[in-house]
Amino acid sequence: MTTRNKAALLFTAISLMIAVSVSAQDNFKDLQKNIDDLSDDMAKALPFNSTIGLNWSDAYIGQLISAPPHFGVGISGGATTINLGSINKILSYFGKDLGGITSDIGGGGMVLPAYTAEARIGGFILPFDVGLKTGYLSKLESLSNLEYLLIGGEVRYAVLKGNVALPKVSIGLGVNYIHGGIGMSGGESQEFYIGEGDNKLKITDPRMDFTWESTSIDLKAQISKSFLIITPYLGLGGSWAMSKVGYEVTSTVMYNGNSLTDAEVKNINAALGGAAPINLTSGGFSSSKENLNGWSLRAFGGFSVNMSVIRLDLTGMINFLDLKNYAAFGATLGVRFQL
Repeated sequence: MTTRNKAALLFTAISLMIAVSVSAQDNFKDLQKNIDDLSDDMAKALPFNSTIGLNWSDAYIGQLISAPPHFGVGISGGATTINLGSINKILSYFGKDLGGITSDIGGGGMVLPAYTAEARIGGFILPFDVGLKTGYLSKLESLSNLEYLLIGGEVRYAVLKGNVALPKVSIGLGVNYIHGGIGMSGGESQEFYIGEGDNKLKITDPRMDFTWESTSIDLKAQISKSFLIITPYLGLGGSWAMSKVGYEVTSTVMYNGNSLTDAEVKNINAALGGAAPINLTSGGFSSSKENLNGWSLRAFGGFSVNMSVIRLDLTGMINFLDLKNYAAFGATLGVRFQL
């Protein structure tokens, strides 16, 4: 093995923080593999994160056409944990990491914040209510330019409307859409080997952007019972999502010390096929994986403190299908006006 191959092997082993046995010529394809890992992590986590918001303690708020009419408006904020070790593996090639927004959960977990403005109105004739939520963050620089958009709505039907002796019980159907991303610049220039020869790409002053989006259908059941000024509640929910995950590196790309030609770009892209193909240009490269279908199965619960028409909600959540990644927990805090 040549000295250069040994050095590249050591670099790959250190940067990925795993013991791998690959030659230097494989290190660009390692990036391609990491998008698969990233896609799998996010496909499990996105439908769970999109359920932030509308976690009101009351399983059913009552009829709109009544005295008084039943409706409410409020805001909530919270976070879920996501395993993003695969993003850190990709960033490690460029001497970067997610810094302060990561923690030690699962060796690469991240707390992904979210907030929503929300409203719920009671139904009429039939015992149902309708809820809507939306939240938006634009390039939160303190969290590596984190941004997201969350939109959702649900309809709940009261199986039990509740009384002095019986709790309220409802079942619900909702739809959530979430779009987000993390971006950062200032990465270190790197060289990547391609194929079995000495051909290499040089990536200069790269900027990295990771994006994701997911649309999910959510089913849930909830039970609640008020005691004086406290309303505890518990629920179960399942979400099925269709997601897309990808990354893009923007950079000046050199091939064997020269600018890329159109023919070289075409040949390299053809050689880099796969489940998540890398699209290379003279201005960088990108890769994404679409049609990711995944489930989350969660339990949620907590309580509200009821002060006349003002209510404070505290909710905890756990995603049973992502426990092995230590990225399956969430919590929200909300305040609302409700009649």
